[in-house]
Amino acid sequence: METECVDPVCGKPVLPTAQTPTTECQGETLYFCSRACRDKFACDPDRKLADYAYDLIIVGAGPAGISAGIYAALTDIDTLLVTKSLGGQAWDSTRIVNYPGFDSIEGPQLVGRFQKQLFDEPRLAHQICEVTRIEKSRDTFRVHAEDGQVFQSRAVLLTMGMRRRRLAVPGEPEFRGKGVLEYHDLLAERYAGKEVAVVGGGNSAVQAALGLAKRGARTRLVARSYGADPYLKEEVEAQADLTVLTGRDPVRLEGSDRLERLVVRNQESGEEEVLPVEAVFVEIGLVPNSELVRELVIVNERGEVEVDRNCRTGLPGLYAAGDLTNTFGKRILIAAGEGAKAVLAVAEFLRGKKH
Repeated sequence: METECVDPVCGKPVLPTAQTPTTECQGETLYFCSRACRDKFACDPDRKLADYAYDLIIVGAGPAGISAGIYAALTDIDTLLVTKSLGGQAWDSTRIVNYPGFDSIEGPQLVGRFQKQLFDEPRLAHQICEVTRIEKSRDTFRVHAEDGQVFQSRAVLLTMGMRRRRLAVPGEPEFRGKGVLEYHDLLAERYAGKEVAVVGGGNSAVQAALGLAKRGARTRLVARSYGADPYLKEEVEAQADLTVLTGRDPVRLEGSDRLERLVVRNQESGEEEVLPVEAVFVEIGLVPNSELVRELVIVNERGEVEVDRNCRTGLPGLYAAGDLTNTFGKRILIAAGEGAKAVLAVAEFLRGKKH
C-alpha cells in the first residue's frame, strides 16, 4: 500500500497512484497533486506558489470557481485558485437534471468531473487553504491565507458561494454535529430505519428528504411553506417513508447527549408538536459568504456582492461570480456560466492594463 506524500510546491497531501504526476529529483521520486505543480517545480524547484505574481487569483471553488479556473487556464491567464474546499454547495445536490450533457447526475459525480478537469490542467496552480484577508495596493491585490502565506495578483475573482442558514432556536448549538446536521448524500445510509426530519420547503430540503427516504429513513419534511419544483413534489408523493408537515415552525431541539426530539409549532393552532427524531437536517436557505470583502465591495440587503453584467464589482480588478453575487438564479448551471463569463471580463481588463 502506498503511503501519503506531500506535494513539494503547494504542500497538499498526495496519495500516489499510477495516474499521479511525478518527477525524479536527486534520485528521489517526487509526487504532485497536479500537472500544474509538477511543471512549476520543473521550472524552479526552490519556489513555492506564494513566490509568484499571478494575473488572476480565484478565491473559492464551487461550480463558479472551478469553471473559472478551467477557463482561465485555457485562455492562458496565469491563475492561482485558492480555496478551503472543493465543490461548494454542489456536493449536496442529490440529483441535477438541468446540466447540459447529462440527463441526470448527482452533485458529487459532477464535482468529481469538475475536479478531474481542474487538476489535469497544467496551467492552473491551486492552493487548498482558507483566505483570511484581501487587500489592494495600487495595481496589486494581496490575498492572505490562514497559514501566513500571501499571494499577489493583478486581478481577483471572488467565487466563495454561500453557506447554510441556521435555525437559530434553543438546542441548535448544543446538538450541532450530534444530530443537527447538514445533509450530504454520504450520510443517508447511516439513518436507514431511523426517524429523521428535514427542515425546509425548497428544492434543497426536498432533495435531502428524498435522499434519506430512498435509503430507508423514516423522514418528515417540516416546512413553513412548501415551494419545491413540481417534479420533486411528484417524487415526494411516491415515497411511502416521507411525510410532509407544512405550516410548522421549529421551536427548540431537545435531548441528553445527542438529539432526541424536534419541537415544532403549528402555525394554524399555535400548539406545539413533539417529533421524536435521531437527526434533523437543516435546509432553510443560504447566506452569501461575503464577510471577507465587505470593506472592499458593495453588498445588498441579502449580503450578496453587487456586480454589473460583466461580473465587475466597484473596485477595478476585483470581480465576483456565482451564488455570492446579486446575479439572478442560484443554480449550478448559472454559477458555472457566470464563472466563465467573469474570466472573459478579467481577460479584457488585463489586456487593457498591458496596453
